[in-house]
Amino acid sequence: MTKKLALMLMAVTALGLSACDDKTTTESTEKSEVGGTTIEKEVTTETTTDGQGNVSQETKTETSVDPAGALNKETTTTESTETKEAQ
Repeated sequence: MTKKLALMLMAVTALGLSACDDKTTTESTEKSEVGGTTIEKEVTTETTTDGQGNVSQETKTETSVDPAGALNKETTTTESTETKEAQ
């Protein structure tokens, strides 16, 4: 009896874990301009699918602008979330 219960619990756990799907990607770029300004951009996207098939995508963009000269680097961060419900 306990073996059957243990197998059932493992099966339910495996199904629950496989129903949730997570994926994270990061893309980084760096560009230098003629005047000495350096622009660095990093975009991180995390996509999650829940047990009902709803897909949520969170995007974080971090941009750093560093003009020529000392102590004048500026960094901005934006975040957005988009959710698509399963049909």
